[in-house]
Amino acid sequence: MKKISWGTGIVIGISIFVVAVVIQTFFLMNQKVDLVEENYYEKGLEHQKQIDIQKRTLEYPEQIEFKYDGQFITIIFPESIKGNLVKGEILFYRPSDSNLDMKFPIQLTEQKQVIPVSYFKRGFWRIKLNWSYNTENFYKETEINL
Repeated sequence: MKKISWGTGIVIGISIFVVAVVIQTFFLMNQKVDLVEENYYEKGLEHQKQIDIQKRTLEYPEQIEFKYDGQFITIIFPESIKGNLVKGEILFYRPSDSNLDMKFPIQLTEQKQVIPVSYFKRGFWRIKLNWSYNTENFYKETEINL
C-alpha cells in the first residue's frame, strides 16, 4: 500500500472542502425564500397606525372570539357590534408558504362567521382579522395549529 505524503493530504483536504462549499452554495442559492410581507418597507412606515388600531381593538369593551372545533373555525363578534355594519376581511396567513394564504370577506350570520378547515393544509396558521365598524378600524390576530 502506498503511503500519502502530508502535502498530498493537505491538497486533498482543501479540494474536498472547496467542492463541499460549492455544492452547498449551489443548493442554498436555489432555495425558495418567502418574505413575511411583499412590501415590507411600506408596511414599516404604516406601523404606528397599526399599533393605534390594535390598541383601539384591545380597549373595546367586548372582544372577538376565535373557536376551532376540528372541522370549523368560528369567529364570533360581540352582540354590541351590529353585524350588518361590519366590513373587512379575514386573512389566513401561512408563514411557511405564502402560496397557501387565503382571504375571505367578512360576512356575518348571527354575529359570527364560520369557515370550514377543509380549505386549509394542516399546520401552523396565523389569522389576521381587519374590520371597520362605525368608521373606525380594528385589527385582531391569533394563531392556530390545524
